[in-house]
Amino acid sequence: MPLHRRHVVAAATNDEGTTAFAPDDQRRETIPLHPPVGAPSIKSHTSKSYQSLTLLILILLQAVLLMVAVSKAPNIRSTYQLIAIWTAGFFTSLPIFLSLAVGLGVFENSTSKQKLLPHQQYIPLMVVATIVGNQLPVYLSSAMAVVGITIFGLASRPHPQNKASPTTTATRQQQQQQFDMSGPLPTVFATFLMIAVLLTENFFVWVVSATYKPSYEDPNRLPKPLQDNGQITMRYIIHQVLQLSKLDVVRLRNMISVEWILVSGLGLSLVAIEMQGAKMKRNLWPMAMRAVLTLAAARFIRTISFLITVLPSQSPRCYFGHFSYPPPTEWSEWILEGMKPQVNGGCNDLIISGHATVTSTLACLVVSIVDKPLFTTALWMFVAMDYMVEVYEGFHYSVDMWLGAVMVNFIWKTLAPIETSQQGVETITAEKQFLALKDATPCDVMRYAFPALVTYTQVVQIIPQQMGNYTIVVFLCCVILQLIRHGFQQYTQHCLFCLLYMAFGIFL
Repeated sequence: MPLHRRHVVAAATNDEGTTAFAPDDQRRETIPLHPPVGAPSIKSHTSKSYQSLTLLILILLQAVLLMVAVSKAPNIRSTYQLIAIWTAGFFTSLPIFLSLAVGLGVFENSTSKQKLLPHQQYIPLMVVATIVGNQLPVYLSSAMAVVGITIFGLASRPHPQNKASPTTTATRQQQQQQFDMSGPLPTVFATFLMIAVLLTENFFVWVVSATYKPSYEDPNRLPKPLQDNGQITMRYIIHQVLQLSKLDVVRLRNMISVEWILVSGLGLSLVAIEMQGAKMKRNLWPMAMRAVLTLAAARFIRTISFLITVLPSQSPRCYFGHFSYPPPTEWSEWILEGMKPQVNGGCNDLIISGHATVTSTLACLVVSIVDKPLFTTALWMFVAMDYMVEVYEGFHYSVDMWLGAVMVNFIWKTLAPIETSQQGVETITAEKQFLALKDATPCDVMRYAFPALVTYTQVVQIIPQQMGNYTIVVFLCCVILQLIRHGFQQYTQHCLFCLLYMAFGIFL
């Protein structure tokens, strides 16, 4: 009787010609036909090795290209400065390379069980495209954003639903009621709350600056700023080590423009959730409400913080460049002064940084949508570099930026149940169908383009910058009127997106 293969391996022949089995300690260990459950497969090891090698090659390529570019710079005075600038340039350009690699799918492979969704590539690529677009004039880059908002509004028009059976219709109505109670309406109210917080904070920025009399009473004896070790370190590195001027740093910051990287990432994230929310298992409205409440809570805490503890500005003559001097004595003029949008910030609204609350909220949202560790690293590197420049220029103390980022991440994590508690919404999201762009009539195009054009005129300051708050209030009243007369429709959603872009365009 023939033996099994694994028995043949262990079999031995004695002197009498009979077959005998070798002792247990002399048997060769057998190789199982299938690896045990939980053991790493050969494919997974190969995949990880491929990804590590690809990442190493990209980093080396970046280093070589950067070295060639830096070595040709005309202002390099020594080898030490060359190495310092190369090191700084390497870490500055690394998040761009990482975003591009994630967008191109360099680290993905065909053996992966979880395939990439389109937004996981498009959003990182949008980050790189935004950096390229930042080199264009403001009126052109803003026009591109407005066109994108209009196209998204037209592309997300709901398709008329076909008639269904009474049972299906009743189930859908029950789900829709749940969706209405936990989706659009609370998000709209949360947006109104956030705008109210922003307008209130804007007024108190003036209040805290006007009531801190040492900052303007005697121009010859202004309060000195507190010692900021973060700023001292940044200025030493930039001026002494890299030997760069402030103009060089500002140019670099404007070239990258982290704020608009985050805004463009936000826009594409909204598009992704609206179009393929079922595949992502996320819904637009709970996600939007989570982000809006995160920002509203952070700005409310910030307002209370800078009101109860007033710090001297890092720029001693800040008041004279931001507000009227001397302050108005009539109460009506005093209040009107506080209604002017403080788009460049105030002077003593330092704890906590408003800039940090906005950018950190957007960063939390975008990285949660893409859900790729390398892109998360890249985006937070962009944010950290932006904060370093903010501290270097003296707009905020280091602790203001640090607390803003930490606080927003904490609030974002705390409000996670807003999204995770939404059950049964995926059914409605999966059934969504949209009208094609080619079916849009000229009337539809004009209707969706109008609120976007109003937003554009304010962002590029065709409407004066001083009128920004009033424009927001008028636009908000129109949205509320639309909501009261027609209920929450997709066009109301489009108007809210335009309002959100206008608010970011003014306050960023």
